[in-house]
Amino acid sequence: MIQLLILAVIVAAVGALYYVTRSTKEPTIFHHVSAVPPDYHWSKEEPLPIRPFVNKKNFNPSMGVKNLGKTPEDWLLIENSYVHKTNLKRKTLEAHSDQITHIHKNKVTIEALKEFYEVTTQFLLDKYPQHFKYSRWSGMVHNQINQDTFPKHSTKLSPEEMLHILATNLEEDFLILIKDNPQDADEEYILRGAVSGFPTGFDPSKLFNKPVSAIHIPVPQYKPRLQFSMHKFFNNLKTTDLWVRHNWSIQTQGTYFNLGALHGRPGEKIEKMKYEDIDFEGGGGDGDDRMGCCLRVERQCFVRLPISKAMIMTIRTYLTPIKKVKEEGLGPDLSFAIDSLPDDLAYYKRRDAWGEAVKEYLAK
Repeated sequence: MIQLLILAVIVAAVGALYYVTRSTKEPTIFHHVSAVPPDYHWSKEEPLPIRPFVNKKNFNPSMGVKNLGKTPEDWLLIENSYVHKTNLKRKTLEAHSDQITHIHKNKVTIEALKEFYEVTTQFLLDKYPQHFKYSRWSGMVHNQINQDTFPKHSTKLSPEEMLHILATNLEEDFLILIKDNPQDADEEYILRGAVSGFPTGFDPSKLFNKPVSAIHIPVPQYKPRLQFSMHKFFNNLKTTDLWVRHNWSIQTQGTYFNLGALHGRPGEKIEKMKYEDIDFEGGGGDGDDRMGCCLRVERQCFVRLPISKAMIMTIRTYLTPIKKVKEEGLGPDLSFAIDSLPDDLAYYKRRDAWGEAVKEYLAK
């Protein structure tokens, strides 16, 4: 019995070593992740105060990316919202699993998911050694924040199990984008895998297995301003890159999970909301309907996996009460941004519904 146990441990160790050896053949940001300071504690980490509209003059759609490749530890974050957001995702998975999770059942996609899983678990161990503990004997990682336990390696996990573990241990959503023919520079990336626990006004299931251009059909000015630059950006993404961009919108209720109503649709008549119909004072918790009118910001990061060469986009969603934005003294900046949106983008963001009421509140 003991001999069998030793043999199993050796096999597991060889498998892990083989994976690491394969993954070190090409330089990658994942080899250089710095740990947080010893006195770090997740519960004291305030959310990043991302305000993409501040000091901005041109509000036409653009990529607007910044490379954080020199600080790869900035990829995935754990802030004091961690337990709340991962619990929200867990509940959303139970209620809407078919709509928010997807994996294309071919070998290329499954291998990319396995690689993403391994990269992510190692990242958490490297960056947050206080909160994630690995047992070599069991091969399990213990998350000391939410008390979850999961395998470090993907070897014995089904695709659905990997998606669930990632969804409930990361605040970020993620997309796995893969080309059918990676050497074809003209071919588009296709959405082959995803966890979209916090959708921004769309049904994620309708985007699965669609190319990037089809996913962006509703986005104003996509074809003339974004399509070429996005395609070039995706093709040129290196394994040593970590790119980040932000976008923002306003929503009149404080829920992370939105399948509709956040975007104007072609032919839709958008009704103007009265000031008194919008709750600006809130009072509910993060992600609660009673939170009231919010600034919704997405922190979107792009990385390339070193083995499969799949492109990963992670999306971290922040909801900040408009009341807090006003208290920060950013009312004039946000009002300017609302007025400066080009007409088509303003319609897409439903400015006609909330714009005047939000500006009135910010001016008081």
